[in-house]
Amino acid sequence: MQTILTFGLRHRWITLIFLLLVTALTAPGLEKLRVDTSFDSLISDSDPTKVTYEAVKREFGSDNTTIVYVRSDDLWTEERLLDLEEMHYALEDLSFVEKVESLFNVRSIQDRNGMIQSSTVLDGVPFDREGIEEAKARALYSPLVVGNFISEDGFATAINVSVTKDPADPDFDRHAYQAIEAAIAPHAGSFDEVFQVGPPRVNHEHMVNLFADLSLLVPMSLGLLIAIIVLFLRSGMATVFPVLTSTLGLSWAFGLMGYLGVPINILSAMVPSLVIVIGSTEDTHMLSGYLSGLGQDGETESRSERRRRAVLYMMRHLGLPLILTSVTTVLGFAANGFAEMELVRDFAIAASLAIATNAVVTLLVIPLMLSVLGPLRSRLHDPETGDGGGEGTGLRGPVGWTLVAVRHIGTYPKTVIGVTIVVMAVCATFAGQTKVSNDPISYFKQEHPLVADVNTLADTLSGMEIFYINLVSTAPDAFGQPENLRKLAAIKDYIVEDGRFDTALSIADHLSMVNREFHGGDPGMMVVPDTPDLVDQYLLFFQRADLESYVSADFRRVNMVVRHNIHESHALKQAVADLESRVNEIAGPDLTINIVGQNLMINNAAEDLIFAQVQSVGLLLVVIFIMMSLVYTSLTGGLLSLVPNVIPIAIVFGVMGLFDIPLNPGTATVAVIAIGIAIDDTIHLLSTYAQESRRTPDRALAIRRTLAHQAIPAVSTSIALMAGFLVLQGSTFAIIAQFGLLAAIAMIAALVADLIVTPVLMSFVRLVGLDEILMLQIDPKVIDNSPLFADMNRYQVRKAILLSEIVSFKAGDRLVQQGTVGRDMYLVLSGSVAVIKDGPGGGTELATFGQGEVLGEVGFVREQQRTANVDAVSDGEMLVFNAETVRRNMRLYPHIANKLNLNIARILGDRLADTSTRLTRADIS
Repeated sequence: MQTILTFGLRHRWITLIFLLLVTALTAPGLEKLRVDTSFDSLISDSDPTKVTYEAVKREFGSDNTTIVYVRSDDLWTEERLLDLEEMHYALEDLSFVEKVESLFNVRSIQDRNGMIQSSTVLDGVPFDREGIEEAKARALYSPLVVGNFISEDGFATAINVSVTKDPADPDFDRHAYQAIEAAIAPHAGSFDEVFQVGPPRVNHEHMVNLFADLSLLVPMSLGLLIAIIVLFLRSGMATVFPVLTSTLGLSWAFGLMGYLGVPINILSAMVPSLVIVIGSTEDTHMLSGYLSGLGQDGETESRSERRRRAVLYMMRHLGLPLILTSVTTVLGFAANGFAEMELVRDFAIAASLAIATNAVVTLLVIPLMLSVLGPLRSRLHDPETGDGGGEGTGLRGPVGWTLVAVRHIGTYPKTVIGVTIVVMAVCATFAGQTKVSNDPISYFKQEHPLVADVNTLADTLSGMEIFYINLVSTAPDAFGQPENLRKLAAIKDYIVEDGRFDTALSIADHLSMVNREFHGGDPGMMVVPDTPDLVDQYLLFFQRADLESYVSADFRRVNMVVRHNIHESHALKQAVADLESRVNEIAGPDLTINIVGQNLMINNAAEDLIFAQVQSVGLLLVVIFIMMSLVYTSLTGGLLSLVPNVIPIAIVFGVMGLFDIPLNPGTATVAVIAIGIAIDDTIHLLSTYAQESRRTPDRALAIRRTLAHQAIPAVSTSIALMAGFLVLQGSTFAIIAQFGLLAAIAMIAALVADLIVTPVLMSFVRLVGLDEILMLQIDPKVIDNSPLFADMNRYQVRKAILLSEIVSFKAGDRLVQQGTVGRDMYLVLSGSVAVIKDGPGGGTELATFGQGEVLGEVGFVREQQRTANVDAVSDGEMLVFNAETVRRNMRLYPHIANKLNLNIARILGDRLADTSTRLTRADIS
């Protein structure tokens, strides 16, 4: 592994050529990169209503409707109506327009002195005041026109433009928006207010604001990040690394996205900021490790040798954590790839590619740069307070103060665990109240002009959102029969009474209007006709174009068009569920009911977010558990790594439920991303703890040293991440701002968990890294010849050794003092020692022990005074097994503990037998 990690250090020119070559190869892909803000990416691939929706749309027309809103205090004047007419025909001339409906072609039926008059509200523009007033009266008289095409006060009107989308044009929505805007722009100045709302504008606003976010958020993230890292690391190199690594990594990632056909969407707008912020965490850890390496011996070395030694120190201590954190972060993003929604899947691919390429660039570039331009002294550590192994922190400033507070809190482990459990329980309670949302309008902040226009339309006329209630019968001419038409009327009555939807129109409304006029305009007769003959008669007042959106030619299928302004998925889902239940009751078993619409499919996908979130989080936690269990060769190690990463998830969902922040495509990614990022500090903490545990059997001291080593990168990266995510509050998209807020909360929660909860849990375990086991160099003779390791394989032997303490000694050192009390057992790894018993006549050498031999086994089993001294005969190393330490450490490895205890018993038995033999010989002699 070290060979790979130090490649940039050992092969500078090859590394530089490789970086330039990959950059050159991925650059052409940037030209192929496209932007996708279409509604199609918001719909689940497995939506069961999709096929039915397409069939209904083919028969009754598209629900992809743009509404042009026009308001003027002098709307009913010849000049304004001429402008309105020209606008109508200009929109009709657009090639992608399927149908235009306005006051100029919507039908009005009215009883005029006993004669039923059927005509459009405006059959051209009247040229006298009387004609205009009559047209206004017709518009305000018709219940089918008011609320749909004219406001109740008569000053606002709507032109409904149904659009047929060109699937071959990836930029259709932008082109449609611009074409509609060009058609209405010449006349906009004639009115007080003119705007369009509908899918083309929504998608256009998505794209415009996406690029606005990119131009604003990326520089802000980069500037803030650099400032924070420089503040904490106090090194000018900190300004270079994030810029260089993120620029290269992003260019590679976006180039690959271009080749793979993965588009940029509104979530992908976060990717540059995420890469800058997340990628910098490893930059910070590496620079911090390098600066720590400068603090080692070597003041007399040349500049290049000092840099090289510091880089090697950095990679030796950070190699495995760097690989693990990169993998887990990529997995955190990639786990979102299981979502049914294309928007989230594309974001998962984009973010995973970007983080992966950034990791490769970081591992190659930073060792190379530090070996050439790295600083030669560290300003982080206070030489007067040491490395944090004692009572001092060894750190200056805010990080030092933080570490003092953390250590103090850590002296109350029961309180820490108790508070953690309470917080988790409270958050879990509120998390259950979290709602889901996937409405495109809700993606924007409330103060956005589009949201204001949508609300203006809804307040004055009806909401812009449309869905269909489709009823199907197998009987011929089914909806020419009054009983079925009454069912449509009953559905309309429910919708009006319920009040959650704005308007609903069907063929029943058209026939009811004619029936009313045949009864002198009596409002009480606004009901469907009583007989099939009357139905046939009333239909004569309409042209086929008037009814084609509401009934099939054979009258077996009808379509009710419902408009609303509900932009909260949970509320819409509940309203539609209630509607569907009531419609089924009204329709009965003879009619098939389908409630469909693009807007409904988009909101239905919100429910998939919950499943995708649970699936992604669950998968990532399982992968991390397995990976960390393997790395630390213990299931407990795997569980330990999960705890500080589950805490931020619980807090995030608790905050969402408490403050009514919905689970949407933005916030749905927070949990897995938070895990992928938060595991970074956890891995570094556990890896450092495993290393420090090799230096001392005192777990408390190992934890203090671990915190001293990891405080600066943990605190600095967490604050940088928090600040970087808070930058997203500047986004024009509400879902991205919400993501930024929740991610920032998750980062602080993860920091608290890592610095307070994790050390408390670490105090109960002793971890051994797989890399330590594999890299431990042991003379095979020790394993083969030592009775302590009998019947143990080399892996188990290495693990047993790493769970103890290795002590080096020099010739002449006294290793054990006669008369002292201790429970240590010793195994000679190299060199030799002599057992010497003090007596009145001086010291008597009782025995000499060499490689693989054991001594002190009696004291290990039972505490007692040492009966002799142990002195080093030559330089060497020995393994120290403390009874209490071994007991605690081996709890996680009972199989090894059993073998070790059995071998100790055998050694004691052999020694006892040997002693008995010698005593017997002495008695005989």
